Amino acid sequence: MPMNAVQQSSNRTTVTPQLARQIRLLGLSAEDLETEVAQWLASNVMLEFDVAEEDAEDDSLDADGEDSASELALDSNWDESYSPMAGGAERFDAPAPVAQPEPQSPMAQLTRDLPLECGSAQQLAAAFTVLAAIDERGWLESDLHELACASGHPTGELVSALALIRKLAPPGFAARDLAESFRLQLDAMADSPAVRDARRLVDAGLERLAGREITTVQRRLRMDDAALAEALACLRRLDPHPGRATTEGAPVYPDVVVAPVDGRWTVTLSEFATPRLRVNPVYARAVEAAGPGQGAMRDQLQEARWLLRGLEQRADTLLRVAHAIFRRQFAFLADGDEALTPLMLREIAGEVGVHESTVSRVTRGKYVATPRGIFELKHFFGAGFGVGCAASNGAARALVRRFISSERPGAPMDDAAIAACLAERGIRVARRTVAKYREAMGIPPARLRGIAQPLALSA
Repeated sequence: MPMNAVQQSSNRTTVTPQLARQIRLLGLSAEDLETEVAQWLASNVMLEFDVAEEDAEDDSLDADGEDSASELALDSNWDESYSPMAGGAERFDAPAPVAQPEPQSPMAQLTRDLPLECGSAQQLAAAFTVLAAIDERGWLESDLHELACASGHPTGELVSALALIRKLAPPGFAARDLAESFRLQLDAMADSPAVRDARRLVDAGLERLAGREITTVQRRLRMDDAALAEALACLRRLDPHPGRATTEGAPVYPDVVVAPVDGRWTVTLSEFATPRLRVNPVYARAVEAAGPGQGAMRDQLQEARWLLRGLEQRADTLLRVAHAIFRRQFAFLADGDEALTPLMLREIAGEVGVHESTVSRVTRGKYVATPRGIFELKHFFGAGFGVGCAASNGAARALVRRFISSERPGAPMDDAAIAACLAERGIRVARRTVAKYREAMGIPPARLRGIAQPLALSA
């Protein structure tokens, strides 16, 4: 060996295609995983849905034929420290596998947005006067002239406030009746013959359509059957109650379900986190019997086995991380966000035995269904407030919301007073931190809540 040769060792990990695929799978949401699986099924003839559990072959998930556990119950340490049935708590059924994001009421959104849009306190007061006259359906019950007489606001101010509310709210909101609501929704749609015909049906009288006088209306408007069918289909897509809580974005598919089973909380993977796939046993046996001559099919068989093993490892990692999270945050299940304790990614990584970046991938875009609702796994992480404080910043935010929701009418608490209340509970934060939490939750400052609060709480 030459004298100038230097031996070097490296701890760098070689990223194989299989490892790269596993890393990618960990980062996929349930919805993205569904899309990915559909692409696998379209491109690899060896893969198929496993519709019959009793027909599972050795080519399923584990090389030894054993599937990964699909649920983990809380161990005895949980029983010693917390019982979900204690204190009269009810037993909850497992949540539905598909859930929507937390509903957003148009009334609550407007309560948050109007203070940012109004240029003066007078304009804001007029806007909230109109908003208070809108019922739970999203309809404006009062005539603006009567409202002006009762409130002392000029009619012109209320007209401007109504226009601003309609601009910020979903189409059809703040209409005076169903026909006007439908017209506003149709006006917001792209123009087409069906939309124009639907508007003509509304003008002809919705009560006639409800009274089964469709043929009479059709003859009077001289619509053929095809045009009438398209116009009616357009009307059916409209929302008769635009004031109801709505959801934004795509549905949320929970990857994990936490629910009590036989008196103990159980962490279970949902069907969205564990798509049931298998290698087609007939094709696999044919490839094995054909010998080395089936190169392309043999490659697909090997790839299918890698993909299934990747799914198993993803599910196993997700389940262990979720279980570790709720071992630390089990009090949340009884008391909500106010019981959240400080939790960092590195703590879960150390307990599960994976890298911190793996925990980050597993918890980003993954959701858990609990009796308290659907939450992203990231929701349960947060820093604390120093030595001796067991509360996390998530708990502090929940307390800020509770303090504000319990304010006396006409006496809103400013940020300094809220900070003082938190300090009494051992959570010492600056006034500006309270302001940051409040703004993140869409809650106006105290000087505006004096007007907005009664409406916000009713929403």
